Amino acid sequence: MDPVSAQNRRGDTALKILAAARDVFSERGFAGTTVDEIARRAGVNKATLYYQIGDKQTLYAGVILDVMGNAAEATASDLQDAPSPEEKLRTYIRNVAAAMDRNPWMPPIMLREMAAGGRNFPEAVTRGMAQIFSILGGIIAEGVRQDVLVAAPPLLVHLMIVGAFAFFKTSAPLRERQAGAGGNWLAGEDRVSGAVATEVERLVLRALRKTPGEAG
Repeated sequence: MDPVSAQNRRGDTALKILAAARDVFSERGFAGTTVDEIARRAGVNKATLYYQIGDKQTLYAGVILDVMGNAAEATASDLQDAPSPEEKLRTYIRNVAAAMDRNPWMPPIMLREMAAGGRNFPEAVTRGMAQIFSILGGIIAEGVRQDVLVAAPPLLVHLMIVGAFAFFKTSAPLRERQAGAGGNWLAGEDRVSGAVATEVERLVLRALRKTPGEAG
């Protein structure tokens, strides 16, 4: 058998397993997920799953790192051309929104994990989150130095952004049920890039923008 073809097949199998794992983890969370169910949905046996990826914890880490792996580097790169702290903050928010839309399974995983105290997050994810907070902290610090933003904890600002997007995406069924009562903003919409991101940008910048005479 051609070794390149064999490697490609192994790669395809691993991707299929990770895709199945994303679905099951997003539906059931870490505690409610079994390796048997992931293997069943991926159409492989457990021996193949363990050989291709590893145990449940390794699968979980692989699913999350698939998104988080290069998030800090990509965000830092996109910020290079932003001309002001305000525009950098907008770019940061748009990047978070785009990541949520590219990976719709991520919000339910994140919300379940946060409810569990983050105990299943792999160390690499924790380090990646620290890098993200550092980038956001740099934007805020630059804005404070330029006297255009007020000081604020990066963690809380990040939670404002991520929390708004994650809850919007996961609340789609609830918003649909409320449509008849006139309380459903953007009925049928589950994307956060676009109108939702624009509104979050407006609210976050309104909270952080320094007004004349305001103390830093």
